[in-house]
Amino acid sequence: MQRFSLFLVLIITALSLAVSSGARAQAVSSEVTTGNAVSQFFSEKAGIAPGETILLGFHQKLREGWHVYWVNPGESGLPLDLRWTSPEGFLTSEPLYPLPHRLPLETLVNYGHEGEPTFLVELTAPETAEPGTIAEFQIKATWLICADICIPESGDFTLSIPVVAEPAGPDPKGFPIIENAKLDQPVEADFTAGVFDFDGRPVLHLDTDQFDDNSDIHYFPYIVDMVDASGPEDVTSASEGLSISFDAGFMYDPAEIENLDGVLTVGKGRSIRGYVISAPKRATPDDAATRLAATSPAPATLELSSDTATPAPAQQPAPGLFGILWLAFLGGIILNIMPCVFPVVFLKAAHLAKAAHEERAAIRLQGLFYTLGILITFVALAGVLIALRAGGEQIGWGFHLQSPIVVSLFAVVIFLVGLNLAGLFEIGTSLQGVGNDLAGKGGNSGAFFTGLLAVAVAAPCIGPFLGVPVGFALTQPAVIGLAVFAVMGLGLALPYLLISLIPGLATLLPKPGAWMETFKQVLSFAMFATLIWLIWTLTLQAGPDGLVLLLIALLSIGFAAWAFGRSQKTRGGWVSRGLAAVSIIAAFVIISDIEPQKQTALSTNATPGEGDLTELPTAIFSQTTLEEYRANGTPVFIDFTAAWCVTCQFNKQRVLTKPPVVKAFHEKGVIYMVADWTLQDPEITQALEEQGRSGVPLYLFYAPGAEQPDVLPQMLSIDLMLETFSGL
Repeated sequence: MQRFSLFLVLIITALSLAVSSGARAQAVSSEVTTGNAVSQFFSEKAGIAPGETILLGFHQKLREGWHVYWVNPGESGLPLDLRWTSPEGFLTSEPLYPLPHRLPLETLVNYGHEGEPTFLVELTAPETAEPGTIAEFQIKATWLICADICIPESGDFTLSIPVVAEPAGPDPKGFPIIENAKLDQPVEADFTAGVFDFDGRPVLHLDTDQFDDNSDIHYFPYIVDMVDASGPEDVTSASEGLSISFDAGFMYDPAEIENLDGVLTVGKGRSIRGYVISAPKRATPDDAATRLAATSPAPATLELSSDTATPAPAQQPAPGLFGILWLAFLGGIILNIMPCVFPVVFLKAAHLAKAAHEERAAIRLQGLFYTLGILITFVALAGVLIALRAGGEQIGWGFHLQSPIVVSLFAVVIFLVGLNLAGLFEIGTSLQGVGNDLAGKGGNSGAFFTGLLAVAVAAPCIGPFLGVPVGFALTQPAVIGLAVFAVMGLGLALPYLLISLIPGLATLLPKPGAWMETFKQVLSFAMFATLIWLIWTLTLQAGPDGLVLLLIALLSIGFAAWAFGRSQKTRGGWVSRGLAAVSIIAAFVIISDIEPQKQTALSTNATPGEGDLTELPTAIFSQTTLEEYRANGTPVFIDFTAAWCVTCQFNKQRVLTKPPVVKAFHEKGVIYMVADWTLQDPEITQALEEQGRSGVPLYLFYAPGAEQPDVLPQMLSIDLMLETFSGL
């Protein structure tokens, strides 16, 4: 009995030592819970030896119905981004993605992962790593997670891995997860492949007979937009293999594709297999060409599984990016008649009226310079926005007018343009003759900067058709995002460009005469009206102190314009020009002192049917408050607005504050929730992004019990508002 007791004690002691030893030699990772995922890093081994390479796994449990993206996200989305801070000498690979799936969303098709994806990373220790130490890793992970809306999420992780003298055993937590993740990784294909162009479509040819055209096959290229993700995948058998033809992506000419490397998946569910394919360019195989030609123009289309989108017939245009670009183009054209842009359109109309009956070459050149000014400014502004968002800034379209200093600078520019039109001073015109000046550099540069001004003033307003393209552009790789904004700019420039290029259109304009000076002066009042709007916007951002500073700056600018104008009418006006320069510098110094005022809570009357029934029952936007109202079954109308958005203010004054609409809010028990984006607000930015938008206005209506809101048009009407509430 004593021997048995002693033996039992020895066993327990040994087990205790083993457990404690295992605890010391075990990778430890932090866990991060975000709104739609639980994420953690795991190691396949309990430690890492000098010079050894082991696998790490970034494991996520995604909210049901939500997905993250593959390295090529398809037609929208962003891939996983891991940024490591590692001990000296330790190396980490780029993420190894699990097998992707097609994820249809309305007209778009994305590539990504659902459920519990695990992204593998190879970690290599240096030969000089010292056993007995702990390797500490700091990881910043960023991912975009989507259902019918998209939310950027991120987490900061700490991973601690012991350095051991000899290769360690499996990590008890990480090993099973990573072993399972290996089964969801593609393997190197045991066959060759190539890509060729056939009848304007890229075709992937697989040199193997192990698949046929009845296999459940999908191909996922590594490079974004090389093929149209929402287009058909047409599978054709041939004696020497299998061909899969696609529609080419927006940015690629099939004849110029040098390789179509990617991942081929075969099967579905647990039986799915994946192959890494290297497909360099090759000549068209005769047999494949014959079979492809026999099936044109409507080749046999691969039947997709029920959980994927049914591809459009081959003869129909593929939706997706082209639809987004078309909306951006239409929206850019409509910007010409938006309240934000009207004053600048008037200004350009005055220049065009002067030029319409002059030399055709000068008119065409001005049209091109005006278009160039718009395109360069649109792309530059979008590039800054995309770069700032990539750096983690929570901002959206129109972000520049969230700064009181920028608003003040725009006010100065608009004031100067108005004074110029009123005749206080002259820039870009010739006192000797309009025709000579138009042929010179001044006319072209004036057209260019008029285009620049048009974009700057148009940027705050997201007009009809633009909400979806802008939101889409800001979730795409930079080249696609910039292309969307460039097409938008082309739409804005199109009317004037057509008039400048087509002689028949230009001759329809009135002939120049004495009336033109009066017309130009009348246009100055449109600019002064815009100035009033900017001053009002500044008062909401910077308060009375900011208003006083801006008015002093405008006084200084007005004096500068007067002094410069006098110097143009007298000889040797260098004193006047010097005074003008000093006044302009003084104005900029004054503006630099303008600061945002601290936000104060708006007065609220958040109980419909009570209090002042002539005022909207207002609540300040917050996600918490919104959820409380929805949980209580209270209908909520959210107004995403900003003082600098003219469309927002037009809707508020002409629709939302009108007695029939205010009465409907009270009678139907609807809360009017204001999301004021006049100054930068990360919570409002995130709420906009959840709706796939990146600017204001946006109007949402949550009916009682509704899972998702109704999205109202950007131009409201009284009838539309009453119809929206009619079902309550």
